[in-house]
Formats: sequence, C-alpha cells, structure tokens
Amino acid sequence: MARRDFKLLMLGLLFGAMIGTLLGQVLTFLLPDGSAVKTFFLTSFFEFPFAWMDGNGTKVLDLGMFAINFGLVLRFNVCSIIGFSIAYYLLKYFR
Repeated sequence: MARRDFKLLMLGLLFGAMIGTLLGQVLTFLLPDGSAVKTFFLTSFFEFPFAWMDGNGTKVLDLGMFAINFGLVLRFNVCSIIGFSIAYYLLKYFR
C-alpha cells in the first residue's frame, strides 16, 4: 500500500464517519422501535468523551446572561464501522 497523505487520510475518516451517521439516520427512520436489528445497528458499543468535560460530555461556559455548552463525544456502533469500511474501500481503490 502506497504511503498516503495525512490530509487525505483524515478526509477519508471524516467521510467514513459521515457515511456511518447517514446510514444510522436512515436505519432509525426505516426500522420499527424496539426491533432487534435496530438495537444491533444503532447501540453504541464504545463511547469516548474527552477527559476535561463533565459527565454529560459537555463543558459549560456561563457568562451570566447566557451559557454556552461545548462538547465532543465519539460514539462507535456497527453503522460507523460500515461507514469507515466504505471510506477505506474508496480510498484504496479509487486513488
């Protein structure tokens, strides 16, 4: 495998995450609530909140008049793995 440019790899990972999110949203709309298939595809098996945030995965900046919430949590499920696989395929064979 040829050496890839770092920006291209990051773009591929971002593209894969977007594909997985889109697939998850479509499955959420199509599958009935409480079905085993929906639970399998959409249940997060790994969650990575950043350490400097509180338990909700948010950091609150309270300015008196208004408060701003900052947060970033990475959640991985079967749809995200499928999205990363599609992005890997596209990066490998169409480059």
